Amino acid sequence: MVAAVRRATSDVDISADGVSRARTGSWVLPAPAGAHTGLLAWPSGAAWFDAVLDTLTSTEGENERRRAKVARDTLLRVAYADRKSADQATGRGVATAHETVALQLGMSAKTVQRSRQLLERLGLAVTVVEGRYLTAAERQQAHQAHGGTQLRAASTRALVMPATPPVHTASANPPAVENVYLPGSPSGEQVSHVEKYSPTRALTRTREATAPRRPATTKRPGPVELPRPRPLAVQQLAAQLVGRLPWLDRGGKHIGHVCGLLVRAQLVERGWTLQQILDRLNLHARESGIRVADPTEQRNPLSYLAWLIRRAIPDDEIAPQALTAAARDLRQLEARNRAAADAARRAAIADQAEEIQAIIDTMHQQFPRRPKAPMSR
Repeated sequence: MVAAVRRATSDVDISADGVSRARTGSWVLPAPAGAHTGLLAWPSGAAWFDAVLDTLTSTEGENERRRAKVARDTLLRVAYADRKSADQATGRGVATAHETVALQLGMSAKTVQRSRQLLERLGLAVTVVEGRYLTAAERQQAHQAHGGTQLRAASTRALVMPATPPVHTASANPPAVENVYLPGSPSGEQVSHVEKYSPTRALTRTREATAPRRPATTKRPGPVELPRPRPLAVQQLAAQLVGRLPWLDRGGKHIGHVCGLLVRAQLVERGWTLQQILDRLNLHARESGIRVADPTEQRNPLSYLAWLIRRAIPDDEIAPQALTAAARDLRQLEARNRAAADAARRAAIADQAEEIQAIIDTMHQQFPRRPKAPMSR
């Protein structure tokens, strides 16, 4: 079988002479003359990624992200993948296909496409060459370059610095402590972190003290609804989590709270196992560059775990192994349906065999074969 189309997904090597050269991959469409004119190249990959983070915290960036319906973590993962595949000296030469990045990150190609379009709208990337099918001459050049058969080339992008600095909504005097996280309630309720007797609540306390009291009302006791038992699979996953992460049991938290977290996140329904969850959390921390705090120092470790899961696992993402199993089951079902259809056709032909043979005999009687003419010598 003809070799599959290969994509350039590796980083750029910097040789001893300081010239950046892409590693062996697919053949890339050459950029036309002047395609990079006026584009502000990055000083470094880290500076560009900082610009992405700054833009996302601005009013315009947040509004554009919401309109594009792209999660913040998803955009950062795609941006980091493009950063790794770009020319590290200039930020140019990102020629990875949507499908390639989607396979690396475990998301759909459409999600990668929306994320890249959002980066362009935010002024952080520019498409210098549109992807298309190759001509015969270009296919020959691609074959000479890598020895395989390449039918089309992905778009080529340049990662650029924004022309204007973003306008931030944060206060002018941000706190000195970085990565401050205030965990919420395990039940999902909004919890204020302002003390009851703080000066900011003085006016509220005054109003509460001077307001007329409402007459007490007597509530009639209604039927008590017993809590429904958690599914067995949820209880098993919760027990595995507590076994691997013993700090979840700190503070007298009942395992039922862990079950509630799993039910709200629907991890069991989407096929996530304990090892897959832990692997995804570690992968997200490495790719996003976030600093995972010591869970034992958290006031509410369970809420901290819930925050990490929300960042690492999108709400609609199915576990990779579950997707593979579903695809395998679908193929097996289609094979069984085809076998059943073939058996039904053969049975129908067998049932009509006598009728078909009678029609053939009648045709032979009506149209007898002509005798063959003797061959002339």
